[in-house]
Amino acid sequence: MKYKVTNAIFTAAIAFGGVTAAHAQEAFGLAPVFTDHAVLQRDKPVAVWGQGPANEAVNLTLSEGNRVVTSISGKADASGHFSLSLPQQAAGGPYALTVSDTHGHTQTLNDILVGDVWLCSGQSNMEFPLKAANNGAGEVAGASDPLLRIFDVPRNSQAAPVTGFAKGTQWKVSSPASVPNTSAVCYFMARELADKTHVPQGVIHASWGGTAAELWVSREGLSAFDEMREVLSVQDLYRTDPQAAMSDWEAHSKAWWREHDPDYNQVGLWSGKGFDDAVWPTLVASGVWESSGVPALRAFDGVVWYRQTVTLTADQVAHAVSLDLGPVDDSDTTWVNGVLVGTTDGWTLPRHYTLPKGTLKAGQNVIAVRVLDSGGGGGLYGAPSNRALLLESGARITLSAEWHYHIGADIKAMGTPPTAPWSEAAAPAVLYNGMIAPVAPYSLRGIAWYQGESNAGNPALYAKLLPALVKDWREHFEAPDLPFLVVQLSAFGTPQDVPAASGWGEIRDIQRQLEQNDPHVGMAVSYDVGDRFDIHPTQKRQVGLRLALAARKVAYGEALKLGPRPERVSRRGNDLVVDFQDVNGALRAYGGKDVLGFEVCAATCHFASAHIEGNTVVLPGEAIANARSVRFGWADVPYLNLYDGADLPASPFAMDIN
Repeated sequence: MKYKVTNAIFTAAIAFGGVTAAHAQEAFGLAPVFTDHAVLQRDKPVAVWGQGPANEAVNLTLSEGNRVVTSISGKADASGHFSLSLPQQAAGGPYALTVSDTHGHTQTLNDILVGDVWLCSGQSNMEFPLKAANNGAGEVAGASDPLLRIFDVPRNSQAAPVTGFAKGTQWKVSSPASVPNTSAVCYFMARELADKTHVPQGVIHASWGGTAAELWVSREGLSAFDEMREVLSVQDLYRTDPQAAMSDWEAHSKAWWREHDPDYNQVGLWSGKGFDDAVWPTLVASGVWESSGVPALRAFDGVVWYRQTVTLTADQVAHAVSLDLGPVDDSDTTWVNGVLVGTTDGWTLPRHYTLPKGTLKAGQNVIAVRVLDSGGGGGLYGAPSNRALLLESGARITLSAEWHYHIGADIKAMGTPPTAPWSEAAAPAVLYNGMIAPVAPYSLRGIAWYQGESNAGNPALYAKLLPALVKDWREHFEAPDLPFLVVQLSAFGTPQDVPAASGWGEIRDIQRQLEQNDPHVGMAVSYDVGDRFDIHPTQKRQVGLRLALAARKVAYGEALKLGPRPERVSRRGNDLVVDFQDVNGALRAYGGKDVLGFEVCAATCHFASAHIEGNTVVLPGEAIANARSVRFGWADVPYLNLYDGADLPASPFAMDIN
């Protein structure tokens, strides 16, 4: 059985990316990331690369009017690739950047500024467009700023690193016409930094909603991960023998589901006609299952089965060719009458599956879909009218909006299953290959990263992936101490009135520990500007301002405090005491004297009363003998009131008692 839709997407992506790279090989000039209106990094040598005649001399000149600011020469290698290091320059411009060779080829880029350059990346909350943020229309209308420049990297999922982009793109001067669809968080950060530093700011934005961290790490950066070894091996095989790779992966995937899914032995029954699904309840699949009105699905991440029966005439069966399901969040495996017709990873991708001859029968036919959601919204969430059987004539047999459903394994218990190594925007390294490799090693001031929602199902892996990504990108951008700014996950989901496990809580603490362990990392806390009903909160300006504050500390060296961070938890008589650092002024509890959100964990965790004493929080009477750790804000949706004098919220955390 072949994964037809996914394979087709992947093959097309390779072909498109390959054409882009090939054009770069044939053409003379600078790499596609260098265009008119670009911003080059100030106060450090700048990597400039491109393509020229093989083994021939290349000259690069930076000029201001008729004045040559600097000029350097180098030589292309045997493949025609050249890479030069432009001497460091102070902030300024506009300049012209000209590259030429001995054969008379010349390319000149105009309106080049020298300032600070930021790479902004992550998943949907970094991708979230300015026009959709709070007061988006007003922000767009006031976006004219000749010293702020934006480069949006097109989405591109690739099996191997490419040198070009999926489509033409260029640096743009900030204006009402250029900013509506760029990253709101990135825009607000850069605008604030421009106001504070009074130097040009350039942002390179490369994000893709719903994507996990491992997609953004290079293959080299993932090579030491035991968890990735098999998928990377199959990915390598796919490049030379796709059929063998698909066969290997099908066996691997089945083995994983057999081991982890308690309902695996029911697949043969639930996917076919021999099961009476009248014993299952029904729901109308008109959006994510969290909004279906089913209480058990309100905050569920994991597996849900959908089934419905379609009655067809013999003539319809004879002319039916495919099945459309619309988009599915995150991945699906789909059967018709027990025949596997397709599987796709990727929450934004419409499902379109070719039906092998003989699959459908006159009379009743069963469509069964096993959906896995790893976090956020889940299920058959597109418009019901888009789900249909398609006939050769183009006619459509629309499916019912109502499906029988069964709630399967929770992802917290099951773990995150592997995705096919050729899946668009769902396989390790593919977004590094298609969206970061064409940019590296562009000289940067720093990186801003907003991601983690899609890894909440496996925090243990994320604890290794996040520092690996930081290390990997610093290596590829040739800057071992490159500042890295992280947005701690916001709030989304169902509030808790009893202590419980929280994948989002664990991700937040991993992000906090990254900052704690690396002096070149700064974190923006964001849970207080979240929206428990919307995984994409619209208060992006505040997030951007907090990122700018972190940038000023770790990239510009200002003596700033980013808000309360836990330093230690210790016993003091019968009490537990949490010491905080990075506090502006003193701690304060909004709404009263009691501090919300503290838990003490022994064999189990319980909420604890807490109050402020200076820059400490005291948990009275909680120094019980078997207490081992303290948690704060440990929930997908934490309701917290601990801030400092600069109105910065305290970071959630889990910490052992000293």
